[in-house]
Amino acid sequence: MNFKGHVTGGVVTGVAVTTSAMVLSGPVGIPAPPLVLAQVFAVTVFFSLFPDLDISSVPQRWFFRAIFLTLLVLSYYGYYEEATLLALVAISPLLDHHRSWTHNVLSVWIFPFILACIYEYILTKDRFFTSWSLENVTTHLLDNLWLVVACIFGWYTHLLLDSLKRFRKFKLHP
Repeated sequence: MNFKGHVTGGVVTGVAVTTSAMVLSGPVGIPAPPLVLAQVFAVTVFFSLFPDLDISSVPQRWFFRAIFLTLLVLSYYGYYEEATLLALVAISPLLDHHRSWTHNVLSVWIFPFILACIYEYILTKDRFFTSWSLENVTTHLLDNLWLVVACIFGWYTHLLLDSLKRFRKFKLHP
């Protein structure tokens, strides 16, 4: 699948996940105010592109330009923890070759947990590990459940589109 296909798939999935968050926020008991809904949509689209960020391309350059500007804005407003987490997420696909860990179905489940662990460490860094706990990690995951769902659905959208044989025969993806 090519970049445009992954963006389209991410937008469609983003609309579906955002709509689900709106409809289910009351019955599930996890609020989804407008800012969270915007984040859910953005995270879904981001993770639908995430596995291919290791390919040197024009979309990759534009992506990192957008990340750079976002990091500047987060830093300007004092959201240093979020900026650190975003920077770690953005560069992580570059740690290995294409179609390595980012195209593994288990990574989709492990990565959000690792991010929650890192976020918990960032929040407790001044106290080292004295107040770090797995319970707090679980709390972060549950408090941000809509973002975790967006991450998982966006990433699986990418993997699903890559696996469709009819797209492979047209060589739309390396």
